Amino acid sequence: MPSSHRSENTEIDAIVVGSGLGGLSAAAYLAAAGKQVLLLERYSALGGSSHVFRRRGSWEFDCGVHYVGDCGPDGIVRAMMRGLALDDRIQWLSLDATAFDRIIAPDFALNVPVGWELFLTELLTAFPDEHKAVRRFHAIMHKLADGLDRRESRSPISLTARWISGAGWAAPFLAMPYAAMLVSCGFSTRAVLALSVQCGALASSSLSIPTAAMAGFYQDYVGGGAYYPQGGGQILAAGFAEVITSHGGHIRTNAEVSRIVIEDRRVTGVHLADGEILTAPIVISDVDIIKTYTELVGVEHLPFPQRQQVQRWKMSRPLINGFFGVEFDTNTQPNSNYFAIPNWDSATSLLSLARFSGRVIDGKGFRDGQSWARAMAAGQPMFLQSSSRRDPEHRAAAPQGYSTIEVQTITPPDPKLWGYTADDADSGEYRKSRAYNEIKKIVLDGMLERMEQAYPGSSTRVHLAELGSPATQTRFVGNTDGAPFGLALRLDQSGPLRPRNHTAIDGLLVVGTSTTWGPGTVGSMLSGVHAASAVTGRDLVHEIRTGQVVADATRLSHWDKEFDALGATRGFSDQSSHEEE
Repeated sequence: MPSSHRSENTEIDAIVVGSGLGGLSAAAYLAAAGKQVLLLERYSALGGSSHVFRRRGSWEFDCGVHYVGDCGPDGIVRAMMRGLALDDRIQWLSLDATAFDRIIAPDFALNVPVGWELFLTELLTAFPDEHKAVRRFHAIMHKLADGLDRRESRSPISLTARWISGAGWAAPFLAMPYAAMLVSCGFSTRAVLALSVQCGALASSSLSIPTAAMAGFYQDYVGGGAYYPQGGGQILAAGFAEVITSHGGHIRTNAEVSRIVIEDRRVTGVHLADGEILTAPIVISDVDIIKTYTELVGVEHLPFPQRQQVQRWKMSRPLINGFFGVEFDTNTQPNSNYFAIPNWDSATSLLSLARFSGRVIDGKGFRDGQSWARAMAAGQPMFLQSSSRRDPEHRAAAPQGYSTIEVQTITPPDPKLWGYTADDADSGEYRKSRAYNEIKKIVLDGMLERMEQAYPGSSTRVHLAELGSPATQTRFVGNTDGAPFGLALRLDQSGPLRPRNHTAIDGLLVVGTSTTWGPGTVGSMLSGVHAASAVTGRDLVHEIRTGQVVADATRLSHWDKEFDALGATRGFSDQSSHEEE
């Protein structure tokens, strides 16, 4: 074990651990506000689950930024970028407004457009025999969505109370599981399945996710449109890093924190894996919330009630991500996401839907991982998108005439179904497992079938295929069970019941997907702004919403048209290549 040595660096006001979008946002706003901030990242590139990776010098794949809401002129995302003087260099490309999401099955299609009235028209077209259920569903979701505003700087409890009050007659549906709300509207089983697949975008099942969470989803996208950052998802990390370093902050990659140092329930700094000790009165953790408390802090430093709470927490479902480079032009199709349902076999009754969820999504009752993988590949809906279609001018994404296609779905957290152990995930040994590689092959074949549904002709023209499993997330990002969306979106872990920035330990704050503003891209970034507000004593959310700019634009370096966002977020220490999975 390396010996400890205390750093002689200049005084640091705050250390940010982890470079997910929450940590990056917090560090950038702190640096812009004049604080001496140090950002530490265990991996070689910044971005956490939002980072991109490259293959063969010709392909770039987005791991986590697929589409972002609230990016319109008055949206909170534009305000966050403007507050850091980044609004002229981070541009937002709109997805197809007539159908940013397309839910497809062998004999069915539902276009999900921007605009509530257009959405009603599409629902009535897709479900011609269920108009009463459609109108009830639409009325409930529209009413709930209209009452939500996550952008205000009020406390989460105050915002929730205001939301409940504003929801009026629809308020009782807020806490109801989404599937139960759909059933109460009178939908058929097929309609329940079709309207449930978008829950996967929040790494959730309709059986557990509260209707409130889906109302937030619809508010963001149906109410405000779907967007993608020009230049790919890494441009967000690059923008935050630019603000941090140009305003006197420091970043270190390949710098793993082994412990957050606590003395008398007060933060004093961090202990790095190589033995170095860094001191600071404030530590902001963007590390997985459970690992923050159980590994970095130690539950012995928590009050007893919070220890119990940490033990009760459940993470969201991990995701499987398939990355395909294809000799196929996705620009010939609409700029949409696809949710592909392979068949209706699981939708013969509500009971069959529940059984399918319990077996395939929860992974219960299988004798081995291969049996589970075959059932999943045959029947589970999946999400598909093309980053190269999102931004055709971003030539790093794919060679001319080729495209990237990403396929994603939720998976059980049990590593046994994947043929590895938790220790294997941390060490990387899982990649040598024969069972693991067999399961990967079965899953990839299922993804190719969904890809053919969404992009006909593409599945036979694949030049590159990789799969990111839950072990991949655990190894590269450090998420518990490989869950990139943080705490599960269920009733007792939603809204004000999720952790806020402040903790029971003086000087320790948390940000990221598990906080009350999460999950997802927008919530993560917003959690960082709130954390910076708590440290500086300024209401930064109010400031940026009123058009104030916190950063000094004259300090930012010039980005030319050849700017490489990934390269700009890897140069802070010795680099290591992204290894093959």
